[in-house]
Amino acid sequence: MAANAESRRNRSAQAEGSMTKFIDITPGQWVLAFNEPYGPYSSEMPEHLAMFCQRGGGWDSHRAEEIFHVYQVTEVKPKTYFIGESVTLPHAYLKTRQPRTHVIAGGLAKDEMIVLRDRFFAIGNETDDRIEAEMYRRIKKYSAKEYAKAEAKIHRLLPHHFRSDP
Repeated sequence: MAANAESRRNRSAQAEGSMTKFIDITPGQWVLAFNEPYGPYSSEMPEHLAMFCQRGGGWDSHRAEEIFHVYQVTEVKPKTYFIGESVTLPHAYLKTRQPRTHVIAGGLAKDEMIVLRDRFFAIGNETDDRIEAEMYRRIKKYSAKEYAKAEAKIHRLLPHHFRSDP
């Protein structure tokens, strides 16, 4: 009997530890949130945000405006909130009710959230740009040799196109 009670307490404590913590938001406030398709479905918010240390957080061909939306909150429910004005792409599919699990930050001004979005998104872009620049710098000599070898193979394969005689 005591073992069952202990087991129930452990499960309860584990469930409390894994509960999603929401960002405090209030009506009239602006929020930076994931566009619903990009939200944190397979990981917790901290892990999902950490993905953005790389360009686009894995969606490297997508723009910040596609992944992140800025909304003005009109009403807050326990697990959702309702939006009024929004900053999104022109043809974004929007629902007026949004999940609170997708909220990254809240603030008083729309411009504040846009700046936060752009600064956050730029971190991964700048990091990948530095890595790519260093990668190309290190590989420059090697790639020149490999391209020369490849060109020589093409010359041997199709010599009639590469005659040096007029």
